[in-house]
Amino acid sequence: MWYAGRMAGVQSVERAFGILRALSLGPAGVTDLSDRTGLPKSTVSRLLSALEEQKAVDQNTEGAYELGVGIAELGTALRGGQSVVEVARPHMVELMELTGEAVGLNRLDGDQVRTLLQVDDPSSSVVVRDWTGVPTPAHAVPAGLAILANSSRAAQRNFLQNEFDELTENTMTDPAMLLLRFEQIRTDGFAWVIEEFTEDISSVAAAFADANGRIQFAIHIHGPSFRFPGDVDREELGNRVAATAQRIEAQLNPD
Repeated sequence: MWYAGRMAGVQSVERAFGILRALSLGPAGVTDLSDRTGLPKSTVSRLLSALEEQKAVDQNTEGAYELGVGIAELGTALRGGQSVVEVARPHMVELMELTGEAVGLNRLDGDQVRTLLQVDDPSSSVVVRDWTGVPTPAHAVPAGLAILANSSRAAQRNFLQNEFDELTENTMTDPAMLLLRFEQIRTDGFAWVIEEFTEDISSVAAAFADANGRIQFAIHIHGPSFRFPGDVDREELGNRVAATAQRIEAQLNPD
């Protein structure tokens, strides 16, 4: 009994690695992965769910599976490099000290954005909520808009097929307007959102590529709308966030 269980566990590991190797050839759906690995679709689906929980695989905006940030960070460590969080943290602290507002590192997760790390100003009299780990709709936050603006046309079209919730009276939900917004954000290099996710928060973000050249991450600043951005020039601050994102990307891609 013990031996049989152990062998089943070894087989699952071997099959999971087979799926990861198959995905190293490029994104694929369950049917394609079944063909590539010779495994039943039910087995592929079950293993993908387990791998997705560990961030070893992700579903992109087109619905296909691809290698996830967990694998990317392991690869970076193997090369003697640093994780995205480790690289971004000091740059985030610098932005926080400059503005006195919360700074977040974000990753696109399907049609949502998740904050991987938030750095707050401990001296602030009004501390905003820590959004670490909380999924937020990509169409209503600047990190999602910035990442999508730098995605392929196909990925944008796929995203725009969704029905978008109007979270506040300022939330943009019209697909045609969002497509135009993507173009403007790509030109500017940053995205501003003024009370589109919640009525009391404003934010600015810029996207950057990871060590594999995929633009799935963004860095943002957000604060209470009564003081942020305040009298600060939005374009100047947006350019500063974009420059910070570029420095993070350069550090992740030293070659």
